[in-house]
Amino acid sequence: MSSFGGIERVRRVWLDAVQAGPSLLQGHRIARNIPRLEEAAGPNRGLVDAAGSGGLPLRLLVIGDSNVAGTGAPTHSVALTGQLAVRLSARRHRPVAWEADGANGATMERIRLEVLGLIQEHDPDIVVLVAGANDAMAGRSPAHWGSDLRAVLGAFLDPGRDREIVVAGVPPFRYFPALPTPLNEFLERRASRLDAVSAAVCAEWGLDFVSFADDPPLGEAFFATDRFHPSVAGYGHWAGYLLDVLQDRRSNTG
Repeated sequence: MSSFGGIERVRRVWLDAVQAGPSLLQGHRIARNIPRLEEAAGPNRGLVDAAGSGGLPLRLLVIGDSNVAGTGAPTHSVALTGQLAVRLSARRHRPVAWEADGANGATMERIRLEVLGLIQEHDPDIVVLVAGANDAMAGRSPAHWGSDLRAVLGAFLDPGRDREIVVAGVPPFRYFPALPTPLNEFLERRASRLDAVSAAVCAEWGLDFVSFADDPPLGEAFFATDRFHPSVAGYGHWAGYLLDVLQDRRSNTG
């Protein structure tokens, strides 16, 4: 470890200790007062053919937390999965059969224990995993996160299938209007530790990890009325990130 890396680690530990108390108080207050938005209404699956090409559809499965549940959007068709499906269909000139399996408050452990049992019957061509915010807020350790992450991803690894798997990083808490300082900084450091594990696992297994750590500041239009979850425009922003990674992988593999 470089001397700079050691100093940075000590600084983060010190900040965690100093900010833990104020962050806990802020978190309790926000939990009581933040508006409760519903998950997206309507079917959580559909078929799009943006290019009108017909043919055998790609099967897209997105699993995870409230972002997959579409919290902050009126329907799944304009939430993260629906928007990703439309863009993917247009980019690849193929129909896309999409499904969103997510829930408010879902942690990686909950996904491992509950969600996977509901989707094992599917045979997706593309799997996108979106989680981590709830784990960061709950203070899950990187070790527990990594164990659950490996179990979830392992369920979709198949040497006989050319399956694309993408893991999304934790959103940049520092830009969330609902989160004051130091809570936003405290949560972002937790999230960065989870992201480091995700990036390492994906590198080991040859999967794609999408980090949002360097995302430019997110404006008010990105957020829903609770100033915490994405709006329809916000979901479109993240769908674009995910689409770029999927397109890069396809280009690199021929």
